[in-house]
Amino acid sequence: MAATLEFNQATAKIHFNAGVNEKGHFIRKIKTYKFINDDATPANMYTALTQLASLSSYPLIQLEKVVTEDLHN
Repeated sequence: MAATLEFNQATAKIHFNAGVNEKGHFIRKIKTYKFINDDATPANMYTALTQLASLSSYPLIQLEKVVTEDLHN
């Protein structure tokens, strides 16, 4: 029997540069958005996330999509 993957959920994360702390370590702030459709295109996600990131006073570092899938037999 072949195993299959079934989409469960997706989240989008925006990583921001929040400066450095007193020890000189990089401070990263992450904003997470849940309930992303599995059929959201990379171009649409990029547009939406960069628009959301532009509302922040912190500079944008990285955009990320995290997908969770269930494994079935």
